[in-house]
Amino acid sequence: MGQKKIFATLFVVLAIACSNPAEKTKKVDTNSENVEEKQLSDAQKLVAGIEQIHRKHVFESFDAVQFDLNLTFGGKERFDGRISMRTNGSAIKTENNNSIKLWNGTKAMVLPDTLNNESARFGLLTWAYFFAAPYKLNDPGTKHEFLGQLQLGESELEANKLTFNKGIGDTPNDWYIVYKDENSDLLAAMAYIVTSGETDLEEAEKDPHVITYEAYVEVGGVPFATQWNFWTWNQEGEMDKLLGNATVSNIEFIKKAGDLFNLTASLDYPDLVED
Repeated sequence: MGQKKIFATLFVVLAIACSNPAEKTKKVDTNSENVEEKQLSDAQKLVAGIEQIHRKHVFESFDAVQFDLNLTFGGKERFDGRISMRTNGSAIKTENNNSIKLWNGTKAMVLPDTLNNESARFGLLTWAYFFAAPYKLNDPGTKHEFLGQLQLGESELEANKLTFNKGIGDTPNDWYIVYKDENSDLLAAMAYIVTSGETDLEEAEKDPHVITYEAYVEVGGVPFATQWNFWTWNQEGEMDKLLGNATVSNIEFIKKAGDLFNLTASLDYPDLVED
């Protein structure tokens, strides 16, 4: 898979579900300090533990969050700019290289209108997804299967397999392996495939990858990974080659976004190009 496809991942929100159909719509209160005492499946416990330690209820109490992202892949800089997103994922804005891109929940828009916006949709959704993944684990539309202890590199971690209901996101055939850190309960990594464009499931499964989340810091009491590393990955959990890395910095919460995601109201650009 080419470098561009590494990042052509959908922006989807994760949800708790288990093998028992009766539990697939059951929500978990991650505000509780006694999540493990509830009657949850193993898959639900893993997700609830991640959401609780990441303080999802605090994250969602803000309207939006902003951060700087510097991404290098294959020895070349792929992104260096500022990203803003609503904490519920309904709007995303990126600003870099004298261009502004906006996702309004339905379509991607690019300013100025002379830019080629063929990949705007994927770029917007990808960065925000990797950043916000720990805080979206209890949203509807996905299914979790508990896989037990799996090897990842030199560690053995609890993991779920995440799959999607039909019609969820741009690429519902994608799947993820969600790993929880054995000591902190923080999101440690996610292995994934990409079935976007003309890539079918069989072809995508020949070239899976994994993103590892590292160097966590707290902002407003909420933990964020400030170092992302992208690796080759296989079903044995081997990570043989580092493909790229990203640094997250200057994270800020916004209580009320106002016109932040209204480009025509805040910028002197009369036209938007839709993707």
